[in-house]
Amino acid sequence: MEQNIKVLFPGGFKPITGAHMDLAERYAELPQVSVVVMMIGPNDRDGFNRDDSMKIFKILNNNPKIVIHQTSIPSPMVASYEYLFSMPQDTVANIAFASSTKGDDYVRIKSYGPDIERYKLKGDKKGRKIAPGINIEELNLTADPLLDKNGKPISSTTAREAVATKNFELFANAYPKTDPDKIKQIWKILTRVEESTYSVEWWKSVMEGAMGTSNKKTHDAKIKKLRSFLDKNDESFVYEFEQFAKTIFGAKITESVLTENYIDRKELAAIDPTINAYFSKYGIKVDFQGKTTHFIDQINNPRNEGTIRVSDIKKLFKDLADRYGEEIQAQIKDTPTGVESDYKFDVPIHMPFMLRLVGPGNIKLIPQTIKAQHRNWQSNNPSDRIYKILKHETVNRKGSLLTEGGAGGHMSHPYDNHGLTFGDMKEIVYRALSGKLDIEGIPVTEKTDGQNIQVTWKNGQIGFARNKGTVINPMTTAELQAKFDNRGPISEAFGNAGEDLTEAFSRVPQDKLNEIFKNGRVFANMEIIYPATKNVIAYEVAVLQFHNLVEYDEAGNIVLTDATGGALIQRIVNEANLDLQKKDQSGNPIYNAGFKIIPPQEIKLGKVIDFEDQEKAFINEIDQLRNKFNLQDTDLVTEFHKAWWADIIKTKAQEMNYSLDDNLLNVLVYRWAFADKSTSLTVLKKMITDPAFLAWVTEFDKGDYKKYYKENMEPFESVFLRLGAVVLKNASNFLAVNPSKAVQDIRTELAQLIKELQVSDDIKTLAKLKVELGRIQRLGGFEAIVPSEGIVFVYRGQTYKLTGAFAPVNQILGVLKYSR
Repeated sequence: MEQNIKVLFPGGFKPITGAHMDLAERYAELPQVSVVVMMIGPNDRDGFNRDDSMKIFKILNNNPKIVIHQTSIPSPMVASYEYLFSMPQDTVANIAFASSTKGDDYVRIKSYGPDIERYKLKGDKKGRKIAPGINIEELNLTADPLLDKNGKPISSTTAREAVATKNFELFANAYPKTDPDKIKQIWKILTRVEESTYSVEWWKSVMEGAMGTSNKKTHDAKIKKLRSFLDKNDESFVYEFEQFAKTIFGAKITESVLTENYIDRKELAAIDPTINAYFSKYGIKVDFQGKTTHFIDQINNPRNEGTIRVSDIKKLFKDLADRYGEEIQAQIKDTPTGVESDYKFDVPIHMPFMLRLVGPGNIKLIPQTIKAQHRNWQSNNPSDRIYKILKHETVNRKGSLLTEGGAGGHMSHPYDNHGLTFGDMKEIVYRALSGKLDIEGIPVTEKTDGQNIQVTWKNGQIGFARNKGTVINPMTTAELQAKFDNRGPISEAFGNAGEDLTEAFSRVPQDKLNEIFKNGRVFANMEIIYPATKNVIAYEVAVLQFHNLVEYDEAGNIVLTDATGGALIQRIVNEANLDLQKKDQSGNPIYNAGFKIIPPQEIKLGKVIDFEDQEKAFINEIDQLRNKFNLQDTDLVTEFHKAWWADIIKTKAQEMNYSLDDNLLNVLVYRWAFADKSTSLTVLKKMITDPAFLAWVTEFDKGDYKKYYKENMEPFESVFLRLGAVVLKNASNFLAVNPSKAVQDIRTELAQLIKELQVSDDIKTLAKLKVELGRIQRLGGFEAIVPSEGIVFVYRGQTYKLTGAFAPVNQILGVLKYSR
C-alpha cells in the first residue's frame, strides 16, 4: 500500500451529515492518508444550497487533514475526473476514492480505476489526458456506514425531509456523534427559525391553536366533502387542489412553513431518473405517469393506514429492483402483471403493476395503484406474480449468480442480451482484456462441463430437483436414482451423487439444514462432475460443485438467489468432516464413486500481453457494427437488430412492389428478430393485403427466418467468442487436474473425429462440420482450445459467460460425434 495518499470524496452534500463526516474522519485516521478532499457540487437539492453546506462543514470539521473543495461540476464522478484532469502532466500522486465496501457506491467506485487508466493512455474526447504519474489506489473501508440511533443508515434525504417537516428529533438523528449545540447551529442555518421551534410537540400545538373555531368548521366541511367524493369514486380519485384545498390547518401562514405530504406529478418526475437507474440493467423503465393507472391518485389517499412519502417510493422501487429485477425481466414471457408487497415499512406498502414489452429487452413497468395497509394484499387477478419484501430480509451486495441448465436457470453470452448498449460491449471488452472482469467485487469463476442438479432439505429428508416440477415436489434419493436408472455412467453419476449427499446431510445438524433450506423453499444449485460422463473436458476427479442458493415460491418461481451459497454449503460439510473422497479397504480414494464437495472454481486473469492491439481490434469491430446504421455508443444493440431486419423486409417488399406500412413492418421485425409473437399469425395475415407478399411472409415464418437470424447474430457472436478465446488463453487455475493433458486429449479426439466425419456421406453432417471448423479457425485454430468450458463473470449486476472455442468444439465432440 502506497503512502501519502490523497483521498477524493465527491458528493452532493446537501446537507453534509454526520455520516459524511464520519467516513471522512475514518479515512483521515489512516496513517497512509495525507489529506481527504470533500468535493461539493454546485446544484441545490430541495432548497438546500452549497453555501449552507460550507457553513455546516466549518461547524463539524476540526481535522486539518480534511478539507472541502467547491467544484462547478454537478456530477460527483465527472467532478473527480475533472479534478485529476486539472493536475499538471508532471504530477506524481497517489489517489484513492472514498467508499465503504458495504454501500451502494462500491461498484461505482470500482469503475474509477479502469476509467482513469484509459484517460491516462487515450485521453478524453477533447484530447485531454490525466497525468501518467497519477496512481490510483483502492482504499475501501470495510466498516458499516454510520447509523442513526434507530439503527437506520443516515442520509441527506432524511435530513432534508426532517427540515421540511420541522422535525428536529429526526434531524438530530443525522448527527449521532455531534455535540447538541452544534446540531442546533446547523438547524438554525437550514431552517432560519429560533430554538423554541425545535420541538415537534411545540410546533403541533402552535398549528392546532392557529386553526381556531372558524377554521376548524371549514376544515371539517372540506373533509366531509372529500370523504363523500372518495366513497363514490375510490378507484378513479385524483386529488384536485383547486377543488379540495389544503385542509390540515386552514391557516395560510402554516402553508409557508409546513411541507405537507401531497405528492404531485412534478415530484414523481424528479425521482424518475433515480427509479429508472435501479432497473436499467434489466432493460426496465418505470412509467409513473400512466394515464390508465391510479398510482398517483392513491399515494395521497387519506385511507392509507400510513403516510407514503417520496423517499418511501424510492425505497419501494429499490427493494423491488434489488430483490426481483431478474425475475421481473423474465416474467414478461409468462404474465404481464405482478404485485410488490414491501413489509420493510412501519405500515406495509403494496403496489400492483403491469408490464408492457415496448421492444426486445425494453420493458415498461407501470404501477397501477399503491396502498399502505397492515393486512396482506388481496389480489383479484389469479395470474399476478407476487413479490414479497420481508422486514429483516437482505440481498447479497454482490448480486445474484445464475447457473446453467436444469432448474437453476440460464446465463447468457453478452451478445444474447439486447439490453446492452454498444458502450457496454466496449466496456466488457476492456475489462476482459485488462484482467478486470472481477471489478464489481465478484470473482471470475469457471463454467464447468458437468450435470446440473439441485438439492434441498424438506420434512426431515434430502430432496432433489431437475426442473420446476421437482422444485415443487422434490425427488427422494431413490426417485433420483430411478429416474436415471439403466443409463450407464449417467446412472452412476446421479446415483452416487445422491448417496454421497444423503450421507453428508445426515451428519449435519438438522437445525442447521432447516435454517439454510427453509423446509424445501431453498435449494443448493450444484453441478455433478464425474470423469466417466465426460463430454468435452476431462476433469479426472469426481466433485460436487455448489454454485449458489436459490429460494423459490410455492409455484416454483425464483424469488431470491444468494451468490455466497456455494461456499456456505462447502463450509457446513467441512465442519462435519464429510468432504473426503470415499476409500477402498486399502485406504485408496475411489475417484469413480465418491465425490469431493467444492465451491465455484475461481479463475485467475491477467492483462493480455498485446492489450492495446487487441483492444483496438475489438473496439474497431464493434464500431463498424454500430456505424452500419449510424448508431451511438449509448444506443442499445437492439437498434442494430431492428434496422438490420427492417432492411431485409423492406427490400423484399420493394422487390414485390408492395407498399409496406410502418405498423406491419414493426410487427414483422419483432416477430423474427426477437421471437415476439404477441400478434398472432391469423391477425398478421389480415394485415397484409397483397397475396404474393402474404405467401412470402407465411413461407418465411415457417423456418426460413432462422437462417437470417443466425446471419444477423453472427458478427456479435464472433466478437465475443474471439474475446473469450483470447481471455481464456490468458487464464489459469482451471479445475482440470492436468490442464496440458486435458487440452491434448481434446485436440487428439477432435482430430480423429474430424477424419471420421470427413468421409461421411451425410450432407448435413458435412455442412455442419464445415461451419464449426470455420468457427474454430477464426478463433485461432487448435491453439485456442483450453481445458475449460469458459468463465462466468458479472457486469452491472448481470451474470454472463465467455466460452471461446468450447462452443464449436462442443458442437463437434458433443453433437456431431453421435450423428455418425
